[in-house]
Amino acid sequence: MLNTANYELRMCASGAGAGNIASAAWPPYPQPASTGVIPECWIYLGSDNSGGLKVTTYDGTSAHYKQFLVSWDALGTFASAPIISAWKDNTYPAASPGTQPGTGDGGAIVNGQTTDTSNTSYLKANAYGRGTAAAGSVQDTPSANAGGTLSVTSGTAGAVSPPVTPAWLATWQSLQAATQYIQDAVAPQATFAGLWYFDIALFTGPNMAGGTIIPVVGFQYLWV
Repeated sequence: MLNTANYELRMCASGAGAGNIASAAWPPYPQPASTGVIPECWIYLGSDNSGGLKVTTYDGTSAHYKQFLVSWDALGTFASAPIISAWKDNTYPAASPGTQPGTGDGGAIVNGQTTDTSNTSYLKANAYGRGTAAAGSVQDTPSANAGGTLSVTSGTAGAVSPPVTPAWLATWQSLQAATQYIQDAVAPQATFAGLWYFDIALFTGPNMAGGTIIPVVGFQYLWV
């Protein structure tokens, strides 16, 4: 589960989720004998046990687009290129790549594990283009699946940026705090509303710590 103040992405086995299950009763995902994706995703928007929606474009593969998006209005100016990443909790600490914490710690996903993920995060993402260009009032909107290379070990040290052409990343990125993340290729145009589309895939494996794991997926930016 990926959570911020009752706004939750909840992951589960195929067919196990529903829109009316309290967070504490969400069906657990059994620890697998080998690495693989968690195949189903639900989103809860402000309510713990009602109104949950299945993310029908999610199955842990690269065969989707318009899965998630970041939206901003026309009232501000980006000071620099924003990023998409994940942190163990809402204090946004540094990751400890490859280190598995105790039970119920968001670092279990974000840190990854040496054997399972080659020290990359279990959570991968792909983003399309720039959101908006730096000038010219251009919105980048995907019309085809993300595709690209996606595996449990996908991840590149530091920042990766989707092509400005625009296009998806050729290889999915690990979301691991400030260690591995996606950074926009530009600071999007000032005072111009935009949408930045991205997809995710959550893996698990035999060496990931268990419990209720609640990391934070975030869009980090600075305004002028």
